[in-house]
Amino acid sequence: MRTKWLLIGIGLLVGVAAIVAVACGDDDGNGGDGGGARELTATLSEMEGSGVTGTAVLTEDDDGTTRVVVSMEGLSEGPHANHIHHVTCDAQGEVHLTLEELQAGADGRAEATTTDFPEEDPDRELNYFAAGHYIAVHDTAGAVISCGNIE
Repeated sequence: MRTKWLLIGIGLLVGVAAIVAVACGDDDGNGGDGGGARELTATLSEMEGSGVTGTAVLTEDDDGTTRVVVSMEGLSEGPHANHIHHVTCDAQGEVHLTLEELQAGADGRAEATTTDFPEEDPDRELNYFAAGHYIAVHDTAGAVISCGNIE
């Protein structure tokens, strides 16, 4: 009789453990790392001695679209175009997506957030940018002054 109750108790413990495991499982789609929102980054390095450096962080919003935040320093005061391009900084591929313009202050710093991707763009999800893309920041003449591969 004692063995029967011991087996029932063990069975209940295993059942509770299974329920807890399912309840605490990976439901955020980030591969089970428990880290919340998925994220890609690009470290933007100076090009041709420009002195312009920065970072870009790409995260996935709840609706599956990508949010891009570009933060730069060393810029000349004024507007600076920046884009996501195909391939790598070394290959200098074509523009895939125009990002919100950076507006640098007198201190040479700027930050811009892009969330408004064209509805017709089928490649708005974060995973699409995980390989074969880079971010480039341009001077007013259009030359690339900072660049970083998205990883």
